[in-house]
Amino acid sequence: MEKNLLKSGKIIYPDKLKINLKLKVGIIGSGKISLEYIKVIKSFNHKIEYFFSLSNNKDVFTLAKKNNAKVLDSFSDIRKAKDVDLWIVCTSWNRMRNIFFRLSNFSKPILFEKSIIIDPKELKKIESSKNYYNIKKYFNFAYNRNYYDYILILRSILNKEKLVSGSSYFFDPYNSLNKDKKINHKHLPVYITSHWISFLLKLFKLGNYKIKKQKFITLDKNKNFKKIRFFLEKKKALINFELFNFPNLANNHEVNLYLTNFVVKISPIEKMIINKDILKKKIKGQNTYKLKQDEYRVSQKFKPGFRLQYYDFVLNKILKQKSLLSTDIDDLVAIYKICNFLKR
Repeated sequence: MEKNLLKSGKIIYPDKLKINLKLKVGIIGSGKISLEYIKVIKSFNHKIEYFFSLSNNKDVFTLAKKNNAKVLDSFSDIRKAKDVDLWIVCTSWNRMRNIFFRLSNFSKPILFEKSIIIDPKELKKIESSKNYYNIKKYFNFAYNRNYYDYILILRSILNKEKLVSGSSYFFDPYNSLNKDKKINHKHLPVYITSHWISFLLKLFKLGNYKIKKQKFITLDKNKNFKKIRFFLEKKKALINFELFNFPNLANNHEVNLYLTNFVVKISPIEKMIINKDILKKKIKGQNTYKLKQDEYRVSQKFKPGFRLQYYDFVLNKILKQKSLLSTDIDDLVAIYKICNFLKR
């Protein structure tokens, strides 16, 4: 494996990543996301040993046959499968929670692909649980928006340029998403916004900013519109960053970073625009001004972030190397404390 690639701050091209290990993988789930992981796993020449499903649907057996793998249908079978190096959980959003709690004392590396619904009382129980150390040691939570291909570009920018302020706007579409009976209305900020909060917390950390203080503010009497103000500290300087939650509005989520010399805008997450300079040009004797922009888009060969995510997971949990991008249980607790405030 290439050493210190993630520490270098250079742009990473996911198709260039290599893992010089022959790993055996188990996959929990058989939906569309599992197909994305199968592509990634095979790209590293790793072997899919097992598929797991409690429902024993046809898709599981089809995938197992196609990938020369076996099918497991009980949690006790997962615990007995000693020949697996790691597991990836990519079930439906509403099943992820059950699997998390059922495997909380499981001593094998597990990558959870989705966010998990955890309320404030459960957070306290998890933090004081005897399984907390086990979860921290073996579990990663794949907030794939952490891992899209240019997050280290941002890290490099924040380490070189002075951040003046920042803002982020979240527009959770409650009305449209609430038609899905699998999604509970009160959990929607966890369903969508948690990925963005995870991204921001990770970005602050990568840029060597510490959250000195957080201020939680309700903006209207109905408690629908809320704001969180972060006071970030770097080299004894305090920077103001505000996060707004506006449910049911039609806009995309967005993050804005205001630096000394330019502005970075991220919206939607698969695209990043850096506004640099105003260019002056004369057209027919008239001065015209145009904003110079650099635009970055992620690779389309794999689903955005998935290959780098898997690479980083192996780096962190199998090779025991320090990771910049992994989200563990401590990160999860910090994310959900903010999410629980943003719930309507």
